[in-house]
Amino acid sequence: MKFGDFMRYTSLRLLAYILGIPSPKEDLDGSKIRSVYYEEGNIDRIAKYCELDVITTAQVFLKPRGEQLLSEDKIIQITA
Repeated sequence: MKFGDFMRYTSLRLLAYILGIPSPKEDLDGSKIRSVYYEEGNIDRIAKYCELDVITTAQVFLKPRGEQLLSEDKIIQITA
């Protein structure tokens, strides 16, 4: 799924947007992970970011299959 782009991948954010799935990411994107780790040392913030990626990935997997998306009460988050 390149959508006319020359990159070798399509961002999860774009896939979610095209499928009408809200992205739960609040304050971080992949380009900031390095600085958050090396400059801030904030591993908890990175863990939260990764957890939200997993949730979005699951939703992107379910939507094209015609399956019901996960509701908030079905998602158990382990980070604060």
